[in-house]
Amino acid sequence: MTSPAPSEAIATPSFDIARIGPDGRAVVAGRAAPGAKVVLLDGGKEIASGVADARGEWVIIVQDPPLGSGQHELRVIQHVEGRAPVTSDQVVVAVVPQPPTAGASTPTSKDETLVMIAPPAGPATLVQPPSAAGVPKSGDLVISTVDYDERGHATISGQAAPGTTVRAYVDDKIVAEGIAGPDGRWRLTPANPVDQGKHTLRVDRLAKDGKPVARLELPFERVAVPTAAAGDRKRLYVVRGDNLWNIARAHYGTGWHHTKIFDANKDQIRDPDLIYPGQVFSLPKVD
Repeated sequence: MTSPAPSEAIATPSFDIARIGPDGRAVVAGRAAPGAKVVLLDGGKEIASGVADARGEWVIIVQDPPLGSGQHELRVIQHVEGRAPVTSDQVVVAVVPQPPTAGASTPTSKDETLVMIAPPAGPATLVQPPSAAGVPKSGDLVISTVDYDERGHATISGQAAPGTTVRAYVDDKIVAEGIAGPDGRWRLTPANPVDQGKHTLRVDRLAKDGKPVARLELPFERVAVPTAAAGDRKRLYVVRGDNLWNIARAHYGTGWHHTKIFDANKDQIRDPDLIYPGQVFSLPKVD
């Protein structure tokens, strides 16, 4: 008995593009085995399907009905005759904004649908920010999260061009410096704790000559951690573009722990799909 030829191996379906409007209408595209039937799932429920062409490319349009407001987790399953179904390793995480209030003469915001493509491990890729402004960004420099523990020891994370130097300041004083990794992700941990109260965080991306070529500034506030929470959890300051899924991925390694953050902050989060810059969340430990 001979082993199947490499050409007979069935590829795992994947996502290339996900464009979802604020009304929930979506265009999703990716790759699969040529000729395979591709079924799009939302939380395990089939919502649309298509067929991969001879090059293995597929496009699925979701519009009747569109995705409802709130969080969605999209996967695809490919079906090839005579083969077992194969599910995508990736997941598209989308948060569709709430529709404008009935009777409003003009929209109250310019919220867009947040869309990320998350691999089975590693950081998710933001493919569509939740507003025209997107996440805090200057050139290739992005601030993703700002958090601190009960003693005020902070961690700042983000993205920049791979191999470039990133420097952080708090109230115009240098507090940390580091290098963006091969994937462009960086994480800085200032040696000294941040005092309670309001502060200004500045992050520079430096050129080889040490001069800043990209700069971001944003206000944040370190608040006191309740005594009952001290020692077993950290605090996170929400910045523009944050959502519970990417916060959980950044701090726990998986977005599925977003429910832990929600449960620990129910007094602040009325809707888990709606969090706002300036909120300060508790980050509980996960067993």
